[in-house]
Amino acid sequence: MKTKKTQGLTVIEFMIAVTILAIVAGITIPSFTSMLRENTARTQANELLALTSYARTEAIKRQSNIQIAITSQETSGWKAQILSGNELLKEMDKSDSSVSVSAANLSFDMRGRRAAGTDSCVSVSYHSYTRQLQIGLGGNLKVISGSCP
Repeated sequence: MKTKKTQGLTVIEFMIAVTILAIVAGITIPSFTSMLRENTARTQANELLALTSYARTEAIKRQSNIQIAITSQETSGWKAQILSGNELLKEMDKSDSSVSVSAANLSFDMRGRRAAGTDSCVSVSYHSYTRQLQIGLGGNLKVISGSCP
């Protein structure tokens, strides 16, 4: 008497595999979405940091005041322009982004220090995740979590 060898899965085995896969997906998807949102806010804040660092470097190099105008778009997104007097040095247009940035007017003097009367903090928000770019009096830049005071 020969035994018949079966290949493949039975319906019960298939249903158990699908159930396990659904449980694992149900656990991991919310944390993955949260991670993506946090990384989006962090990425946009770091791009703003790079732009601000460029402006500070240009102020030192040109020995003149450099201004950064950050504007929030109506629905979401932001736009930043680096100006030396009336000359546009660099522009970053993130108007297609769903990240919101607090409008700010930043300026660096010829020594790379934050000019008097300009903002010292810019908030970058995406859903419930907020990062802030802080500009110290000496011109030092850093990005930390949380919103501006």
